[in-house]
Formats: sequence, C-alpha cells, structure tokens
Amino acid sequence: MNSGLIARRYATVLFDYARERGIEDGVYEDTRNIREALSVSAEAMAFVCSPVRKPSEKKRLIEQVFSQVVKAETIQFLNFVIDKDRAVMLCEILRVYGVVYKEHKGIRTAVVTTAKVTESHMQERIKQLLEEKLGAVVEASFKDDPSLIGGVIVEVDGRQIDTSIKRQLIDIEKQLAV
Repeated sequence: MNSGLIARRYATVLFDYARERGIEDGVYEDTRNIREALSVSAEAMAFVCSPVRKPSEKKRLIEQVFSQVVKAETIQFLNFVIDKDRAVMLCEILRVYGVVYKEHKGIRTAVVTTAKVTESHMQERIKQLLEEKLGAVVEASFKDDPSLIGGVIVEVDGRQIDTSIKRQLIDIEKQLAV
C-alpha cells in the first residue's frame, strides 16, 4: 500500500478523534513540536524507527520525552502508531496531520522570500494582504535570499509568484538570447 495513503489515513483518524474532543488545535501544536523534536535529534528518530527496538522501549521513550509537554491523547496516538508497527512513518503521519488540520480550518500556507530580512511590522502587513487577497487565514513564514536583489517571491500552497529582480533579469536575458 502507498505510504502517503497510509499516512493520510492515520492523520485523518487522529484529526477526527481530536475534533470529536475539541482538542484539534492542541494536537496540531503537539504534532508540530514532536516533529521538530524528532527532526533535531537523529538519535531519537533512529531509536523510534529502529526495527530492532521493541515497541515497549519506543513507547517508554515517547512517554519520558513527551508526556509532560503534549496531550495524553497525542501520547495515546503515538503508542497506537508504534503498536501498529508504523513508527517508521511517524514523522510523515504527523506532517500530514498538519495538512489535514489546515484543510479543515481553511488555513493557507505561504512562504515569502525577500532580498533582505523583512521587519516584523512588514511581515504582519504582508500576511494581512495575503489574507485579504486569498480570503483565508494565512500561516506565513519569511526568509531572505540576497541573490534576489529586490522584489519578492510568494509561494502559497505550492503555487509561486516570482516578482524578484533576479527573475526579471533572467527573463530579459532569455529574450535577448533569441
């Protein structure tokens, strides 16, 4: 079976379970925090994904590391994933939970790239403009890329608008090459 489909099924089950209890926002934060923690600790990730480790050892680690910082329901779900021998897919399941959560909440994801670091008041204004234009809540992240020279690249849900000077220069170069 397709691993993406499996991750989607598990994530959807978690979302439905959390929504029934009115805790989907908290579980969303939990899944982000757990993914982040596992991504920065290669040892913990290897331990959880190891086929050699017993499920009881994996669950003990999950309990020790996360029980004080995430909801009991999230811990139960992690244990469920481990019991079903899907620990290798844990980060993907948690990532897809974020996708399912955002779909149900109508949240759009944007990455805004500028030539230099964007000040916080400008970030807020850009986010506000995106929300007005898209008619949805926008979760925006900002990064800088000096090679753009100026302008901005906005990527929303995988679609990109590139108004950077770098892009314009590339386009002009292509036209002159003809």
